[in-house]
Amino acid sequence: MSERANKHHSHMMKGALILSMAALVTKVLSAVYKVPFQNLTGDKGFYVYQQIYPFYGIAVALALNGLPLFISKLVAEEEADRQMRVLKEIGLWLMLGSGTLFLLFWLGADLIALLMGDPELTPVIRSVSYIYLFIPGLASIRGYFQGNLDMVPTGISQVGEQIARITVLLAAAYLFTLTDWSVYQMGTYALSSSWVAGIIGLSILILYVLKRNTENDRNAAFVFFRGERVQKRSFLRVGKRLAIEGLPLTAMSSMMVLFQLIDSFTVYNGLINAGFTEALAMNMKGIYDRGQPFVQLGLVAGLGISTSALPLLRRYSQEKKTAAWKQSAVSVLKLTLLFSGAAAVGLIAIMPWLNEALFADQSGTAVLQVFVISVLLASMISITLSILQSSTSQLLPIAALSIGLLFKLLMNQFAVRYAGVMGSSYLTVLSLLLVLLIMSTQLPIGIWHQLLKKGQWIKMPLVLAVMGVITHFGVGGLAQVLPEENRLTAFVLALAGVLVGGVVFLLGLTQFNLLSEQEWHYMPFSKIYERIQKKK
Repeated sequence: MSERANKHHSHMMKGALILSMAALVTKVLSAVYKVPFQNLTGDKGFYVYQQIYPFYGIAVALALNGLPLFISKLVAEEEADRQMRVLKEIGLWLMLGSGTLFLLFWLGADLIALLMGDPELTPVIRSVSYIYLFIPGLASIRGYFQGNLDMVPTGISQVGEQIARITVLLAAAYLFTLTDWSVYQMGTYALSSSWVAGIIGLSILILYVLKRNTENDRNAAFVFFRGERVQKRSFLRVGKRLAIEGLPLTAMSSMMVLFQLIDSFTVYNGLINAGFTEALAMNMKGIYDRGQPFVQLGLVAGLGISTSALPLLRRYSQEKKTAAWKQSAVSVLKLTLLFSGAAAVGLIAIMPWLNEALFADQSGTAVLQVFVISVLLASMISITLSILQSSTSQLLPIAALSIGLLFKLLMNQFAVRYAGVMGSSYLTVLSLLLVLLIMSTQLPIGIWHQLLKKGQWIKMPLVLAVMGVITHFGVGGLAQVLPEENRLTAFVLALAGVLVGGVVFLLGLTQFNLLSEQEWHYMPFSKIYERIQKKK
């Protein structure tokens, strides 16, 4: 490889690391802030926020994940002097689409709230609608920088947005405890954090634009509306690619948010139809929504290690090394299955104490234990998507997701009516399983044979089951010894469960030789494995 190619590769890997670290920080922050928010506002306040949160989540997927990645691809395909033309074309499409969504949510807020079964949500929906006005600027600038392998602006703006949003949101929750605001007034102020974050993120990106302009004259033309004319044929071609490539990419990156959006329209309505009072239905929906931060944290844990193997997978695919690609795909799937499985089983095992430690009581523990199975399924879907993107059509994953969402939409209110919020938990798990099964049909059969060879199809679930049983009953036994139950005691018990589960899981991996030496090296604690191997 030439020196220039080495520098290019090094710059690309550094950029990927920056984006990964920024994504990790924002995901952890996004999961953690919901705990103090719920503690300050109660389950009713959490219900109001979570009902409308999917609209913000979709905007984030558009402005941060799917669209910047798509735009970066468009930019990278063009010569430097033609990049601004493409950026202007995609920017016009985004202005048209985002403006339409803003008007839809602002003007249609009454109807949307009515469809959710709670007309008082109208001002909260209007409050979050303004974030859509910032999507063209956020996505275009991020996409331009990423297309030129400069990931720092995206990473810094991403973290800045999240910090600003959480600050405003928690301030609104705290003021709620000091004033006579209703939960809907609080929700309106809390969701205004979305467009405040948009202002902060866009300001950071514009500062980077100005900085790059002074550093490099080639970027001095970074202006969306230069005098260049948009060519109709090129403009329509970019729009077609946006519909075929960009929007499906965004949909897959916001999968859990889309399932949550369906819950916003069906869970509360289903509870009301089942005969629950409005107050009780709000509380039950708020308790059900406690599962969201658990799943977010579980996904970070489940995907953290397996994604370290993805660059190797992509390289083998580009170099047409089929055998090595299959082996790498097997490793990625195995790591995801084991570690996301461990995250899900671990959460199930310690949920009674974790629920009380974070949310002050154990309400809905059984519902949450079912819901966190989503960690395993969503992680497997994400990794399977990455594998398929390097080898097969882009259309299958979006078709699979559409079928899963349709199944959830058609069945969820019926399930809630007859089984309460537990019915919605089961439907989410079943819908994700359906998506995963459809996507898995396109994986080469040899991958499954290799993944499940030598009795691993028995060993892997056995290790997870043993870990879950020992953790749950071990912590339960410890709970009998400790003093009176309170949140601090519950936190200590949950932490003890994490430590016990982690030790049992690692021992199971080594005793059953579930991972190869190469797979151990993907993990940050590979040196522990080397010491264990030397002692054998």
